[in-house]
Amino acid sequence: MNSFSRSIECPGDQGCLLEVGQDSVHLNIKESFSFPISVIDDNKCQTMDEDSWCQMLRKKSAKAPACIEVLRNSQGNDLAIDGDVPFEKVIAAGYNHPREIIAVIRPQNATTCSTSLLDKRYIVKDDDLEMAMEIYHLPGSKDHPRAKLIYKKLKKPSSCNSINGLYIFQLSEETSMFTKSGVYSFIFSVRCRDSTVIKHESRITVRPNSNTRHWQLSCDADWSADNAVVDIRLGMPVRCLAARSHDLYGNGIPFLDVHKAVITILGGDDILAQVKDIKVDLSTDLLTLYIRDFLFKTNKLDRVRPNYEAMLKISLSDSELSHPCKVKPGLPSTINMDMSLAWEKNLTPGEVIDDALLEVLDHCGNHVEEGMELIVNTVGLSFVDKCGPVRKVNSEGFVDLRGMLKVVSGFGSEACLTIFHHKKKIFNRTFQIAIRNLKAVKVPESCPAGTFLENIIFEVSDCDGVIDESIHGLQHTLSIRSNQLKDVQGAQYAFEHGRCVLPRAQVPNEPGTVSFVAYHTHFSDLETIIQIHVYALDLVRVNSENDFEPICSYPTSSLSSQDLLSPSQLASCQSVRYIEDALRKVSDEIESIDSNIRSEEEMIKFLDSQKKSVENRIASLKDEIGHRVGAKEITRHKIEENVGTAAAVLCNLSNHKAYEPGRSFKDEVVGIVALLGTVANRDLSRMLSVYLGEDNMLAVVCKTQDAANYFEKYDTEGNVDIRFGIHQEAAKLGVPISRRFPIICLDEIRPYNGDVFWNIRQKKLNLPFPHSKTHKGFRGLAVNLINLSAENLEIITSSGHGLRETLFYRLFGELQVYETRNDMRQAMPHLRNGAISLDGGIIKGDGMLLLGYSDPEIIFPVMPDAPDILEDPEDVFTKVKKMNAEKSVLETVENKIRKAEENRQKLVMKRNKKKRKFDEMAEVMSQPSGSQLDQYHPVSQ
Repeated sequence: MNSFSRSIECPGDQGCLLEVGQDSVHLNIKESFSFPISVIDDNKCQTMDEDSWCQMLRKKSAKAPACIEVLRNSQGNDLAIDGDVPFEKVIAAGYNHPREIIAVIRPQNATTCSTSLLDKRYIVKDDDLEMAMEIYHLPGSKDHPRAKLIYKKLKKPSSCNSINGLYIFQLSEETSMFTKSGVYSFIFSVRCRDSTVIKHESRITVRPNSNTRHWQLSCDADWSADNAVVDIRLGMPVRCLAARSHDLYGNGIPFLDVHKAVITILGGDDILAQVKDIKVDLSTDLLTLYIRDFLFKTNKLDRVRPNYEAMLKISLSDSELSHPCKVKPGLPSTINMDMSLAWEKNLTPGEVIDDALLEVLDHCGNHVEEGMELIVNTVGLSFVDKCGPVRKVNSEGFVDLRGMLKVVSGFGSEACLTIFHHKKKIFNRTFQIAIRNLKAVKVPESCPAGTFLENIIFEVSDCDGVIDESIHGLQHTLSIRSNQLKDVQGAQYAFEHGRCVLPRAQVPNEPGTVSFVAYHTHFSDLETIIQIHVYALDLVRVNSENDFEPICSYPTSSLSSQDLLSPSQLASCQSVRYIEDALRKVSDEIESIDSNIRSEEEMIKFLDSQKKSVENRIASLKDEIGHRVGAKEITRHKIEENVGTAAAVLCNLSNHKAYEPGRSFKDEVVGIVALLGTVANRDLSRMLSVYLGEDNMLAVVCKTQDAANYFEKYDTEGNVDIRFGIHQEAAKLGVPISRRFPIICLDEIRPYNGDVFWNIRQKKLNLPFPHSKTHKGFRGLAVNLINLSAENLEIITSSGHGLRETLFYRLFGELQVYETRNDMRQAMPHLRNGAISLDGGIIKGDGMLLLGYSDPEIIFPVMPDAPDILEDPEDVFTKVKKMNAEKSVLETVENKIRKAEENRQKLVMKRNKKKRKFDEMAEVMSQPSGSQLDQYHPVSQ
C-alpha cells in the first residue's frame, strides 16, 4: 500500500500527530487540544478550525475502515449516561439495566484519550448513516441455535449536550430486560455509503438469581399441581420425590455437587421422622433432583393429629428446602382391646358389653387416622344398634363398641370377634361364655304312681358349684318339656337369685319311668334331664346313695281315707338301720377322698421341690450364656422392626424356620453385619454404629459373588423380579422389600495382609501402634474391639481369611477409639482412617467431622465379657443344648403339677358334696322321731 504521512502540530505542548495514508487515518492523541490548530502538509503549514479539521478527517477516513463503540458511563463525562451496560460480564437475573444505550462510530485506528471514555473529537458525524441495534436472547449457551430476537431499533445520529454523532437507543424503564437466564447478544450494525456493513457485537451472560431462590416439590415428578402439599403414608414407600429450585423470575437453579440428602419431617419444633444418607439422582440438565424409594418410620404422629400437617425438610450439602406435607399413619396393623374388667371371663348370655374399646394402631404404633373403615365380624355376639359390621375409627384412633355388643351365644359356648381391613385379618379373639350348670336338688329316684312331686328346687351354678345369683329377673325363667307331665308342660317358673322352684307336678297313675327336661326358657342349652321310676307301692323308700326324697303326696281326690297311712304305720315302715348304713357309707367315702387329697398334696409338694431344682439349674446356665443370647435377640428384634429391609426379611425367615440357605440363597450367606460381632459396652456399640450408618449395619454378608447374585434377578426391562430370591420370600411373609440394601461379598474384599495374633482366641490384627507414645484416652483400634463368637471365628473365605481380616477391616480400617472428643483432637496428627470418641465425636478421614448427636436403633450386641472366656468352642453349644433339655424337664414337671392340682380340686369338690350330704342326713337323724316321720310322711295331711 502506498502511504504518505503529514504531521499536525498542536499549539503549545499538547502535541498531536496525524498520519494520513491513502486508505487509513491513524490518530495518536496524547492530550486533548483546542482549535484552531496548525497543520503541516507537504512542508506547508496551514491553520485549521474544527470544521476544516472534521471535513478533512471525513474525506480522509471515507476510504478507511471504521468501528462502532458503545459508550459507557464514567464519572466526569460531558454526556450524562443513565447506568452502565455490563458487556462481557456475568450478572444475576433482575439486574437493573440503564434507560438508554449510546453508540458512536469512530475511525478504526483512532485511539482515544485514556482519561475520558467519551472523546467527542473522533466521532464520525454523518447524518445520512443509520444504525440498527438488535438484542437476541439465547436460553442456554452462546452457541444455542434458537436465539430469540427481543429488541430491534433503527436510529439516526443525534446530538446531546452539544455532542453530535450519537446513536441513542431508549430501553424500557418499567421492568428489567435481564430476567431470563442465558446469553444476551447486542448487535450494532451500520451500512456505509459504499454498501459495506460495520458490525459490533457485545454479550451479557445472565445467571439465575440465587438470592431470590424458592423451591418446588412434587411427588412422582408431576408438576401440574404447583407446590401441592406432599402426601406421605407410613409403610408406603415414596417412589419418587422431585425437587426444583427457581429464582424470582422462574429461572431454574442447577444442583451442583449433590450426592446424598437427609429428609426430616418436622411437627413444629419436634422431629417426627428422619431418613439419612439417601442417595439422589440429578436430571441431565442438573435442574431437577430426584429422591427415590424411601420409607419413613415414626411413632410420633399422634402429636400432629388430626390434620397430620407437618413440614418436609430436605437437607443437601449446600442448601435446605422446606415444604408443607401431610404424614398419615400406616394401614391398620394392630388392635388392642381394652378389657379393664376382664370381661372375657365373665360374659353371660344376654349381657351387653359396656367396655369394648378397640385401639387401632399402624405397624409403627401410631393411632390410625379418623374415618378408616374396618369390618367387624362377630360370632356369638350381635350389634345392638343394627348398623352392620362396617365400623369407622373415631378421632382418637379407636373403634368404640362400648354398649354396642350383646352376647347371644348360650352358656358354655364361645364368642368370636374378628376384624378385617381390606380383606386382611388384623385381629381375632375368642371369648369363653360363662359355663353354667342347671341341676335339680332333692329329686326322688322313684315315687308311687298317681302322687305329686312338690317343691323341686332347680339351681344354676358355675363350675365350682357356686350358685350364680345373677340369674334373676323376668328374663330368666324355667320351662318343662315332657309328654308325661301334662300339667306343667309349657309353664314358666321365674328364677330368683339363681334358684327356681317347681311347686307341684302330678305323676302319672301307671307305673313306669317318667322323664322330663327342665331348661332355661331363653337359653335352651342350659338344661337338665330328670328320670323318676314310678311304682305301684305306697311306701316311701330311703335311698342310701342320694339325698332323701322330697315329699311325694297322693292327690286327696283320688284316695279314700282307708287308703291313707297313719304316722305309726309309716314309722314302722322306715328302718333307722338303713339310714345309719347310709351315713356310714358316706363317711367312709369322705375318708377315702381325704386320703386321696393328702396323696395329691404330697405329690404336688414333691413336684414343687423338683421344679425349683430344675429352675435353679436353668438359671445357672443362663448366667453363663443367657446374657449373650439375650443381647443378640434384642438386636435381632430391632432389625425385624425395620420393615421393608432385606435384613428384616432374613431375620423373619430364620424365626419362622423357613430360611434354608442351602435351598433358597445357597449356603454362603453369613448373616447381618450387626449380628456378626459384639462389643464390651453400649457407648462403644453406639458410636461404631453411628460411624458405619444404618445401611452398613443392615448389610447382608455373603461368602461369594454367586451367593449375592442369587438374591435377586431382573426382567428384560431391568426391573426387579419379585418372584425370585429374597423378594419372593419377602412377598410370602407379607413384608416386601421397599428399599435398596447392600451385600458384602467376603471373597471380593481385599483382606488385611499383615500379621495376626494367632495365639489368642479372638485372632486380633497385629496393626502398628498409631502413636510413638500412648495418647491419653486411647482405647484401641475399632477392628480389634469387635468380639467374635466361637462360631463366627470359624468363618473363613476361600483364601483362608476370617471375618476380622476381611469384613471388619473393610468397614473400620484403622479407625481409632478414644474416651473423649478432646483426647481425639489431641491425636489428630496420628489419625489414618479417622477416629471416634465414646462421648460422641467422629472424624471421618482427613478434614471431615461428623457433628450433632444421634442414637441409632440398630447397634452391635453388648456383652461385657468377651467370648474368649469359654473354655472350648463347643462349650456354648453344649450348654445351650443342656439348657434346652432342662427346659423340657421343667415343662414336664409343670404339666404334672397342673394335673395334680386339677385332681386335687376335683377331689375337694367331691368331698364338699359328700360332706353336705352327710350333714343333711345327720341332721335328719338328730331330729325327734315324730318330726322325722312328719318330714318323710307319704300322705298329705
